[in-house]
Amino acid sequence: MAKRKTSKKSIKRSTATPSTAKPSAAKSTKPKAKTTPKPKRTPKAKPAPPSPHILIRKSAGPRAFAKYKAYVSGTRWELAISGRWSESPYHSGHIAYYVRRIAGGVWLMKSVERNADLDDVTEEDIEEGALNDDQLQALWGRTLEEAQNEEFVELVAAWLDAPRKTLTIDAAKTLYEALRTHDAIMVSEPDDDGLLEE
Repeated sequence: MAKRKTSKKSIKRSTATPSTAKPSAAKSTKPKAKTTPKPKRTPKAKPAPPSPHILIRKSAGPRAFAKYKAYVSGTRWELAISGRWSESPYHSGHIAYYVRRIAGGVWLMKSVERNADLDDVTEEDIEEGALNDDQLQALWGRTLEEAQNEEFVELVAAWLDAPRKTLTIDAAKTLYEALRTHDAIMVSEPDDDGLLEE
C-alpha cells in the first residue's frame, strides 16, 4: 500500500517574547498636601534676677526709716563717696554718703550734707565785709566755726534683702545707684577718698 506523502509545511514559530514591561501607571491628579514647616524652637530666656528690695527716703518717706534711727550715729560707717554737688550756680554744696551693715543683713546708707559756701571763708573776710549774699545767709546768727561745722545727717536708703556675703563696696554701689534712679543728689566733683569713683 502506497504511503501518503505528507507535505511538510514549515511552521514558523514566533520567536518574539512577550513584553515584560509593566504598563505605566496613570499620573495622579490629586494635589499634593502642603507640608507646613515646623516652628523653630526658641531657647527659653533665663529668668531675670530679682530686683533688690531697696527703700529710698525720697519715695518711701521718713517713717519707713524710723526703726533705723538708732544706727545713724556710730563708728561703723564707711565712706562710700563724698564731694561737691551742683544743680545750678545758686544751688550747690558738699555731701558725703556712708554705708554700713546692721543686724539681719540690712545695709543702710546715710548722707551728711553741709553748706560749702563757707569753705574758704576766713575771719578776715568777715571783718572786711567780703562775703556774698549766699555766704552771709549761711553765716546768719552763728560764728564762722559753727556755720562751717554744721551738718545735716539723714538715712537715705536701705537694702533689705542683700545677699549674705555682700561686700561693703557692692552695697555702696547698689545703694548709690538706687539713689541715682530716684533723682537724689549726686556728687559731681568727688573727693579723693571713698569706696566709689564717679
